[in-house]
Amino acid sequence: MKKKENKESTKTSAKPATKDWSSDFVHYWKNYKVPARASPSDLRLIKKKILEKIAQIEKAGGKKDDIKVLVLGATPEYRNLCGELEIPVTLFDFKRYNYEYLAAEVNNKPKEKFIEGNWLTTIPEEKFDVVLADNVLDVVMRNDIPTLLKNISNTLKKEGLFMPRTYIRDKDEHWTGEKVIEEYRKEGSKKPFYTWVIRNFYLSAYDSKKEFVVLKEVWKVVSSLHDKGLLTDEELEICRNISLNREFKFHIPLREDLDKMLKQFFFIKEIFFGTEPYLKGKLSLHVLVKK
Repeated sequence: MKKKENKESTKTSAKPATKDWSSDFVHYWKNYKVPARASPSDLRLIKKKILEKIAQIEKAGGKKDDIKVLVLGATPEYRNLCGELEIPVTLFDFKRYNYEYLAAEVNNKPKEKFIEGNWLTTIPEEKFDVVLADNVLDVVMRNDIPTLLKNISNTLKKEGLFMPRTYIRDKDEHWTGEKVIEEYRKEGSKKPFYTWVIRNFYLSAYDSKKEFVVLKEVWKVVSSLHDKGLLTDEELEICRNISLNREFKFHIPLREDLDKMLKQFFFIKEIFFGTEPYLKGKLSLHVLVKK
């Protein structure tokens, strides 16, 4: 059932934490599928953890809507989940336009509060029971992650949960565009193209020394594959429709490095890997408690 949207707004510094996440990029978000978005199994786990937190609040004499949930970004799937659970949520994004534009994807609109600011320099005054972050640690560069994690720790209540969902990589992974397509064809091209190839395409152009990939370099890889006849016109169009040809840096941390950074500020309660076969244990959903 759709609910009337109820939202407040708080404005702070609007300087983005990443480069070239421009206003027009949000218009391409509708073309991004899983794994860029949380998978059904990811959402089930997040729902379970939120319900457990609500049960703790109610046991202590509070009410369900006393729970404080913060989402870094304007993630439609997380907003929809909060609406489904009939709990309020605070969205924290560097641009209000993104928050308003993505509201069209939210069927069950919760009571929302919006904060405009930079994750690296703005710390919300409120304390939260749950902080959700979808691919946030991928769009912030490695050197900035400790600052971000410290800020998140400072926003959490004593027993609060931080649940980031993150693309990760392993030391022994080496991909070329040709290898990505070869594996995709071998496994069966009837499977959704974007869902099954995008992560490995990122890694095919990844600079492990700089610890990021620039999306336009991924576009060069897929364009070259198309020129060689290894990619169909339709597959190239899928890549074009997600605006790959742009100056945007995407960081995919090594599995062990991510855990090491997280352990500086949090205790790791659980590391969940979505059960969908296309995830292949390469997108982690951490359940963390502040130290």
